[in-house]
Amino acid sequence: MTEINNASPTSTISSESSPHPSASSSSSRRPQSMVVETLGATTSETKEGLRKINNYLLKKEIGRGAFGTVHLGIDTITNTEYAIKEFSKSRLRRKEQSEMLRKRGGLAGRPRGRGRGIGLGVGRETAAATASPGSSNPLDLVRGEVAILKKLHHSNVVKLYEVLDDPNDDSIYMVFEMAHKGVLMDISMDEVSTPYSEDQARHYFREMILGIEYLHNNDIAHRDIKPDNLLLSNDDILKIVDFGVSEMFIKGNDKLKKSAGSPAFMAPELCKAHHGEVSGKAADIWSMGVTLYCLVYGHLPYSSTNLIELMDKINNDPIDYSGNQDISQDLLDVLHQCLDKDPATRITMQSLRQHPWITQHGTDLLISEEENCEMVVTEVTADDIHNAIKSIASILTVVKAVAKFKRHSRSLSQQSLSKIMVPTPTNAAIDEEKGQDQQTLLAEATSSLSLKSPTHA
Repeated sequence: MTEINNASPTSTISSESSPHPSASSSSSRRPQSMVVETLGATTSETKEGLRKINNYLLKKEIGRGAFGTVHLGIDTITNTEYAIKEFSKSRLRRKEQSEMLRKRGGLAGRPRGRGRGIGLGVGRETAAATASPGSSNPLDLVRGEVAILKKLHHSNVVKLYEVLDDPNDDSIYMVFEMAHKGVLMDISMDEVSTPYSEDQARHYFREMILGIEYLHNNDIAHRDIKPDNLLLSNDDILKIVDFGVSEMFIKGNDKLKKSAGSPAFMAPELCKAHHGEVSGKAADIWSMGVTLYCLVYGHLPYSSTNLIELMDKINNDPIDYSGNQDISQDLLDVLHQCLDKDPATRITMQSLRQHPWITQHGTDLLISEEENCEMVVTEVTADDIHNAIKSIASILTVVKAVAKFKRHSRSLSQQSLSKIMVPTPTNAAIDEEKGQDQQTLLAEATSSLSLKSPTHA
């Protein structure tokens, strides 16, 4: 259920929380959730110099990505804390323009990069592709993510409460539930973090299984599973965030053609040039395996600052499991099966949820798939994506005379056509002897390397 608020006054949310999925549910009723869409939000500044968007006070920055920032926000009416994701419309517009240039050059569909921390996505080509083709409206680039999040209701998936657009400002805001404990683990290339105990890793991996199983059951491949996109709430519940490159697939067919996500967590089948269709579910399982490896070893299984070298390692090198002699054989077996380089023989979600390490040899079963996925979502339609955020132009249509609107539209069209397309610079030149395949790989994933940013406290 969506409430659209055309005016700038305060918008509030009423939402019934879903039960924690590891607990038994005694009712099959499906609580309604509400996402408020505030189209005429107002940005102001307090005497202390803090920005305020409607009733949300932006206290401090807790994450940063290529298109904007994540803030700790406080609802000044309820004193509730939220994570507020701020996007730059101008940067989104330049992103769309560069995508159009690539399409004209025959390179359509190249994914863009990813930002680290608090789930602030950088790569958003899926949302852009499902929005109005060729549109210069930057809101189209977030409609896909909003449309997906509006449909989901699971305690291991982050909750979106409100979307705000200030027509007089460069920013659009998404208001999420706050996960106060921050990212599950801070992982960077060639750096080592303190690993979790095996019991802690099992606890979080079980919740990851429930959340990703729910997404897959509802025909959504996340495509960017990593510790940065797994946050912890105050009560230690894992929250899956950042659906910027997530992709919806047709029921029974999870084949995807495009590479997306963070290269260090990409499945081998995505690290090949011209790889064709791959299973989105199997690719997510691989990323879950890399994440589990990070939790128990404290570092990535493969690392290199050279993207081509990194993808070659993922494709061809065996994984070193010798760094932690204390982990059990059952855990090693889970890692081996998740990190099977062949997607055809990689463990499935159905088998993974029943693995002896997950269930402690049958003494601690997960809730059934049916119960976990009972909050069924409806198919995200083109109308859902189009209506995920209403453009300001549609409001002007209501309040302005037809003649003025036509003149305004013509003016906007002429301005849009006269804008200079800004191409995205490449990060590094590729040696010519590397060949066309390596050029293609680099083009598909150059901007996907993780960038370190603050985590939220």
